[in-house]
Amino acid sequence: MLNLLFVLLNAPVPITRAQITDRVPGYGGSDDALEKMFERDKATLRELGIPLETQPIDLFHDDVVGYRIDRSQWLMPEISLTAQERTYLSLAASAWETAQLRTAAQQAVRRIDAQEFDDVANIPISLAKGRRHIAEILGAITNDKTLVFEYVGQSDDKPTKRTVDPWRALLHSGHWYLVGFDQDRGEVRTFRTDRIVGDVVETSHQRVEHLPDDFSISELVSEWESLDSGSKEAQLLIRPGKGASLRLLASAVEYGEEWDRLSIPYFHDSQLVGLIASSCDVTRVIEPASLHASVSRIVSTTLSVHNNGK
Repeated sequence: MLNLLFVLLNAPVPITRAQITDRVPGYGGSDDALEKMFERDKATLRELGIPLETQPIDLFHDDVVGYRIDRSQWLMPEISLTAQERTYLSLAASAWETAQLRTAAQQAVRRIDAQEFDDVANIPISLAKGRRHIAEILGAITNDKTLVFEYVGQSDDKPTKRTVDPWRALLHSGHWYLVGFDQDRGEVRTFRTDRIVGDVVETSHQRVEHLPDDFSISELVSEWESLDSGSKEAQLLIRPGKGASLRLLASAVEYGEEWDRLSIPYFHDSQLVGLIASSCDVTRVIEPASLHASVSRIVSTTLSVHNNGK
């Protein structure tokens, strides 16, 4: 059927059934079999909304008909995008950071507007927060194994060890969540993955508790989010047009000529230290002092290692 579609799309003029039979791979057998196959495929194409037309081949012999697909009636028209629309598409594509998906996403963007994406196609950004651990979480769910990790809860001052039977990973409102059974607390818990500190470790132990058939994950996440407003707030200065990943986390932005001021709610320094340190050339931490000290320590350590390597 795909072969028939390609032949009809690329035919500049209506073509007869005999020509179709010669050009379409897979059409063979007796005349009755060909007739049935062709009629079936025509009906299927029309059911899919593809405008397969029947037209006379010869004005003087209207009993000889040909078939064609009017490309203008079926194919999408040429897409014209504004600079802002192209940027949004590029940002969306860059959110897929695994090797296979990132390549496919970037190729799709370039096919839409290939000549005009060179200036925006490589913007580094992460639209979903806490996605770093998703591969390990999904692996443990698939393998039916228990996970161990350090986590900073809403009321915690420091990370605590959690042993969890993972049930589902859910992307909701810009955050990744892990839903599972907390063995230490003996109840179902939802973990926002950007509050996980360090690595997620898949153990050799099988899950103790399994996802109930009537369990509603969306209701649990909605309840979690109603309480999830952040207990701290960072004040940052960022150069205009820079720090896209940090800007996505901001609850408020004050724009200036030399610096923009961002207010970012968070629960633990580990959520922001890496992002700020990676853009330290264009970012300044105003408050709190503890976050400033953590970033300075990371940057100093990195510089020390780099200089020793020289």
